[in-house]
Amino acid sequence: MHIHARRRSISFSGRTITIKAAVKGLNDRKHTFTVEKISGIKNIPPTAFKPGRLIFEVNGASKTIVEDVPMYADKVDMNTFTYGGMNSKHVKELEAAIRKAMSG
Repeated sequence: MHIHARRRSISFSGRTITIKAAVKGLNDRKHTFTVEKISGIKNIPPTAFKPGRLIFEVNGASKTIVEDVPMYADKVDMNTFTYGGMNSKHVKELEAAIRKAMSG
């Protein structure tokens, strides 16, 4: 499962999650972690003025904010996937699949 939104993308292979963020320069930032490292998931739906956020609590992961993002990209850490209203349904499906993998 793969979703691309707001200059970020998230992929889920069934056991592994990868969040990529666009940064200024040639290479994007990437953070990969397994479902075993997740201690919690929080989904904050988008509003008219703020993007939605799928936030992962990942044991041992850095919470440093990505500062060198291009214009109109969100300054958040690499444990957070930001998305707009058009992706809400897909993000809910992704969250359900990740929660199922965490419990299974």
